[in-house]
Amino acid sequence: MKKGLVKLIAGALAGMFLLSGCDALPKGSDGPREVPQTITADFTKKENKGNWVTYGDCKVTLKDGTAVVTERKSSNSGVAVPCPDYRGNKIKTTAQATTENDSLTLSMRYEIFGNVTYVNIAGGQPDASGAVSITGTVEIPANAENALIYLEANDVRDYTVSSFTVSIEGEFNNLTGVPVESLQDPTQTASLAAAYADYFKFGVASPATVMTNTNDGFRKLITTQFNSVTPENELKPDSVLDAATTLADPAKYNECPAIHFDAAKPILDFCKENGIQMRGHTLVWYSQTPSWLFYENYDVNGNLASRELMLKRMENYIDQVMNWCEENYPGVIYAWDVVNEAAADDGGMRDCYWKQTIGDDYVAKAFEFARKHGPAGVQLFYNDYNEYQTSKQDDILAFLKPIAEAGNLDGMGMQSHISSGLNVDNYVEAAKRYADELGVVIHITELDVTAPKSVNPMYDQGVYMKKFFTAIIEADKAGVPIECVTVWGLTDDMSWKSATKPLLFYGNLSPKPAYEGVMCAINGGEVAKPADYVEPVSDTTPFTEDYEDQSFIGGPRYSSVQKVVEGGHDSGFCLQNTEGYAEYDGYSIDVSQYAGHVIHVSFWIKSKADVCKCTADIDGTWPNIAEVQTGSDEWVFGEGDFEIEEGATLTIYFESSDMSPFFLDDLEIKAMN
Repeated sequence: MKKGLVKLIAGALAGMFLLSGCDALPKGSDGPREVPQTITADFTKKENKGNWVTYGDCKVTLKDGTAVVTERKSSNSGVAVPCPDYRGNKIKTTAQATTENDSLTLSMRYEIFGNVTYVNIAGGQPDASGAVSITGTVEIPANAENALIYLEANDVRDYTVSSFTVSIEGEFNNLTGVPVESLQDPTQTASLAAAYADYFKFGVASPATVMTNTNDGFRKLITTQFNSVTPENELKPDSVLDAATTLADPAKYNECPAIHFDAAKPILDFCKENGIQMRGHTLVWYSQTPSWLFYENYDVNGNLASRELMLKRMENYIDQVMNWCEENYPGVIYAWDVVNEAAADDGGMRDCYWKQTIGDDYVAKAFEFARKHGPAGVQLFYNDYNEYQTSKQDDILAFLKPIAEAGNLDGMGMQSHISSGLNVDNYVEAAKRYADELGVVIHITELDVTAPKSVNPMYDQGVYMKKFFTAIIEADKAGVPIECVTVWGLTDDMSWKSATKPLLFYGNLSPKPAYEGVMCAINGGEVAKPADYVEPVSDTTPFTEDYEDQSFIGGPRYSSVQKVVEGGHDSGFCLQNTEGYAEYDGYSIDVSQYAGHVIHVSFWIKSKADVCKCTADIDGTWPNIAEVQTGSDEWVFGEGDFEIEEGATLTIYFESSDMSPFFLDDLEIKAMN
C-alpha cells in the first residue's frame, strides 16, 4: 500500500484500551448526552484519569507534564486519546513530541460492529533537536465504536509527548444517543466470485476480527461474494514475530527469531473450514517489521547485524512461516507476497533496514529462500503500489528480471490503490508489460478506488468501476494472465481510506453502485442512476481565493495540513501548507465544474523548496499545470493552462519539491473557452 501514509497499522492487542463489543453501542433510549468539544491529554494524571491510555506493548512514564514512552515492542505502540463519542464527525488532532525515531504518525483505531480498522491521519519528521509537531483531520464513520487516536513511529525507539489533543472540526453531530444502522443480509446479493468464475478469482482483504466476531454478517459477505482472502495484517512480520520470546533470550534465537501465529489462526481456520484459498501477505517488507530484527542481539541501541547474520535470519524466518502454514493448513495458501514495496517513490530501491543490512540483492535472496523452502505449487509474488507508473515500472522490472530468469518469480502483484482519474488503458498496458517482460501471471492485490469529488460520487464511482472491470475482462480475453482481483477491504467503513468511500459495499453490507458497476462489466447493462441523482452543471464562474476572510474552500491531499496565516503576497493573509509524508501532500481543489473547458490557473507562492508546482491529480501521469522556481522568502508568480475532459471529475493540487512548507495567495481558476 501507499508509502508510510498509505500503510496499514497492525494493532498489538495486548494492553490496548478495549471496550466491549457491539452491544455497547448507544441504544438511543436516553437521548444525546453532553459531550466536550475538545479532549486534551493531561499527563499530570494517571492513565484513564487524564484522558489518555497506553496503547500496545510499551511503558509510559509521566514526567513534568509529559508522557515518556519507552520499551516499545512494536512501532505502533505508544499513547492514545480515546474519543468514542465523536463518531459521525470530522475531528482534528494535534500532538507535540520529541523523538529519536525518523518520523511519528497520528493514527486512528476504531471498531465497526466488532471489526477493527486502522487509519493513518498525519505524519511528521523531527527537526535537528528531535522535536516534531503533527496536526491532521479525519472523519470517524457514524457506525464506529471505541474510536481512539494514537501516536506511533516508524521505529521502536523512545518518544516523549508534551501535548496531545482531539477536537471536533466544524459543527458537532451528537450521535451519543443514536443507535447505529442495521446490517443488511449479504446472502441476498449476487456473488462476484460466481459472476467472474470464467476469468479470475475474486478476493477480499479481511481482518481476523471478522472471524472471531459474534456477528456473522461479515463472514457471510465473504462466503457469498469471494473465493480468495488476504489477511490485512495477521501474516505481516509485526504479527508473526514473537517479540517477547525472542527478546527474552536473544542468544538462543540469534539466527532464528521466534514466531507465533496467534493473530493469523482465526483467519486460517475460517478459510480451511470454508474451502476458501488465501494469499499470504507478506514475508519481507520494510514496514510493519520491528527494527530489533535488524540489530545484533536484537538490541536497537547497538549495532546493525551483519549481512551474513541477516541472511540467516531472513532464510529461517521465511522457512518457518511458509512451512508452518503449509503443515498446519495444507493447500490453504496458494500464493505468497514474498517481498512488498521494495521500489522507492523517487527511483531505484527503497532505503530500508533490509537494504542497509543485506544490500540491494535482499529482494533476490528473499525469493531464492522462498523458492527453496516454499511448498511445491505455491506461487511467489512481488507486490507494490503505483506500479502502473512508467518510471516505477522501469525500476521494478530492473530488479525483478534476474529473479524471474532464475525461476524464482511467479507473479506480479499490482496493489492498485487508485482514483477514478486513472487511465484504464495505461493500467492495462502496465499489467501486460509485467506479464510479457517477466513471464509471470498478474494479481490485482489491493484494489480500492477513491470516490470522485463530484455531485454524484457514488454513481460516478460505479460508472468508473464498470469501465475499469470491462478493461480488465478484455485484457484477460486478449491473453494478459490476470488470475485474481482482490479488493482491499469488506466495506467502506472498514477501509483504511474510509473517508474516500473506496470499496464495493456500504458499511451496512448493502451493495454500492460500485458493486453494480463491477457486475455490469460482466453481465452488461448500465449503472442505475439513484433517485437523488443531480444533473451535473458546467459552472464556469471564476474561482478565487485571497484568504482575507481567513477561509478556504479546498482541503488536504493525503496528510497535508492547511491553515490561514498572516504575511500574504500583498500583506494581509495567505494559506500555509505543512506536514505530510511526501512532496505531493499539498493543497487540493476540486475543479470538476470546469469539465469540457480549458482552465487558466494563476497564483502567488513562496517556499524554501527549490520548486513548487500546480498539478492535475490524474493517477499515473500527474501532469504539471504550472511549475515555478522558489527557494527563498520571496513571492513568485505562477500560471498555466490545462484542458479538462468532458464529463471528467478532477482535482488539482499544489506541492513543493522537498516537503518544505509553502505559502499560497491570490489564487484564481477560470475557464478560457
